[in-house]
Amino acid sequence: MLDDGDEAPEVTAPMATPEAAASTERGSYTGGDVSEFSLSDALDDGPVVLAFYPGVYSRTCTQELCELRDWKADLADLDAPLYGVSVDSPWSLLAFMDEYDLQYPLVSGFNNSIIADFGVRREESIMRGIANRAVFVVAPDGVVSYTWKATEPLTFPDTDEVEAAVAAAAEVE
Repeated sequence: MLDDGDEAPEVTAPMATPEAAASTERGSYTGGDVSEFSLSDALDDGPVVLAFYPGVYSRTCTQELCELRDWKADLADLDAPLYGVSVDSPWSLLAFMDEYDLQYPLVSGFNNSIIADFGVRREESIMRGIANRAVFVVAPDGVVSYTWKATEPLTFPDTDEVEAAVAAAAEVE
C-alpha cells in the first residue's frame, strides 16, 4: 500500500458521474454514459481524496458510501473532490449512484490497474482482486499526504482527519 510521502501513480480509469446517473434511466446505460478519470487532471484543481472500497451493494460499502455522501458537504468547503474507487463496472456504479443519490464520482477499477497501483488489491481469499477499504489524500504535486486502511470490518476513516489532511495538502499548491 502506498504511504505518506509516496508519489501517487498516474492512473486513468472509467468513471461514473452523478450527472450521468441522473440523466439516464437505470438499466439503460451505455458507454456514452461513462467518463474518464485521470488523476493528473483531477490534481490540476488541488488535492484529491480517493476512497477505495470492495464493492457497491455490499452491506458495509453501502453504509460507507452513504456516510461519505453525507460528509461530502463538509469537504466541499475545502475544495477537494472525493472519488470512490472499486472494481465494479461503470454501469453498476451508475445504478448505485442513482439509487443512493451520491453526488460524487465513482471510479471503476474494472479491467485496469488503479487498485493494484495504490497497493490495496486483495491478493488472497475467494474475494481476490477486490479493493481493501482505504483512503488516500493526494496533494496537487502528486504526493500522497494521507493514508488510512481499515483493519476491522465496519470501520471507516475519521473524516476530521481526512479534512485536516486535505487542508494541509491544499497548502502544497
